Amino acid sequence: MEDWSFGLHKDLSANEYASSFCISSPSMDEAYLNEYSPLFSSLSSPFMKEYPLAACSSGSPVLEREVIITARDESESEEFYKNYSERMGWFDVLNYERTCGISSILNKEVGIPRSLESIKAEDFSIPYISWSKMDKKKLLRSLKNDFELIYVAQSCLTWEALHHQYRKVKFLIFSNSLFSDNVAGDFQNFQVLLERFLEEERYYYQGKRAWNYVQARFASKSLLQVPKVTRFFEEEKEGINGKTVHAKDVLKAIEKCIQAFGKFVTTDRKNPWWKFKSSLWTFPPVEDPRDLELLADLTGRLQKKELWLKDLQGKQRCWFNKTVNPPEESQKEAILFTMIEMKLVSRVLQMSILSSSQLKWCQEKLNNIEFKRGRLFRTATGPLFPSS
Repeated sequence: MEDWSFGLHKDLSANEYASSFCISSPSMDEAYLNEYSPLFSSLSSPFMKEYPLAACSSGSPVLEREVIITARDESESEEFYKNYSERMGWFDVLNYERTCGISSILNKEVGIPRSLESIKAEDFSIPYISWSKMDKKKLLRSLKNDFELIYVAQSCLTWEALHHQYRKVKFLIFSNSLFSDNVAGDFQNFQVLLERFLEEERYYYQGKRAWNYVQARFASKSLLQVPKVTRFFEEEKEGINGKTVHAKDVLKAIEKCIQAFGKFVTTDRKNPWWKFKSSLWTFPPVEDPRDLELLADLTGRLQKKELWLKDLQGKQRCWFNKTVNPPEESQKEAILFTMIEMKLVSRVLQMSILSSSQLKWCQEKLNNIEFKRGRLFRTATGPLFPSS
């Protein structure tokens, strides 16, 4: 059973949140700071300004600063969300075209069949076109590959956007920001739709995860569509119209979304291709044969880091040591986020067709995860999942 608990366990003040960024001893959360290192990297960072924090000791190795959100930061966040939405929309168009196409050649309504595995090449009916059985099989394989790409790509994009919104709201807690009350409601709706999909997958859907997902996404574009975080205000400002919620409440809603998303990625039961020792293929197909060496390297690095993560989680047991040490409280968030990213990287590497840009995305993710001296260090940088 995965431990999904992390983050907010009680209501904290802004000063208490500020203290989480102060390190008074090496035993405290270095990994937490490391994840946000792009924001702490320099005094000139637009996220930071010199500001005394009561919760920080004067001897702290971390300079005493408070996070602020400037117009530039908001503009960059807007640009990120715009790129995310456009890329999700691109895969939605691909999903629509392929779903309508497969329905047409099967002479069935959109949304049918309920399982791709049930489709046979003999079922294809294309008027005025004489296709061989081999051509029909190639077309069916191409459609399956496209549906798999849609599922994997939108899963990766959703995590990147969800993680981005989480970091943004967490920093806004420092300034006691308020949000329009519909922001928390939008994230609650995201969580409900995702949990409903997981429930329906157990009892209703008959196909594999990729086909189950593209069907559900075709019916509702809100599934895995991360809400936009907008309209935040400083608490002390006057003239705020309408109901508002504190940033802590929005953060709690996002944390629940992350927990639900974690269950979503871990319940995808497709086994990695490298576990099938009887497979005739040493590696799955890649678009560029020159990428085979990179694929082999990424696979080996992923397997090693998965073992290190299990060891950090206290799941590895040696035959001579039956005790299991639970992870430190300060590392739980980093462990959960790393587990999600490793699951996504693993799923990308299991795709039927791999492009150079997809492999480079996986490489970037693995480069951002390091295990040193029994602790986890991660950064949250990298490009959005590529469209091809």
